[in-house]
Amino acid sequence: MNGVLSGTKKVFSTTNAIGYVLGLSMIAVTQLVTVLWPLLFAPLVCATFGLLLYKAQPFNEPTVVRVGPSPQITQE
Repeated sequence: MNGVLSGTKKVFSTTNAIGYVLGLSMIAVTQLVTVLWPLLFAPLVCATFGLLLYKAQPFNEPTVVRVGPSPQITQE
């Protein structure tokens, strides 16, 4: 009787339950990453090309535009 009870305790131990839950969660995370990975490809490509386009622009000093009355040479 004692041997049967200890065998049952070993089957339903806390560490086995934790391992079972962690194993199922790892399978769920793997499946989620497998589904979402192709959806992340397009934004990654667009971000890379956008960054390359931004870095390829020539760096020019900003031109100063002054708004105001233009000076006249002759006065009427």
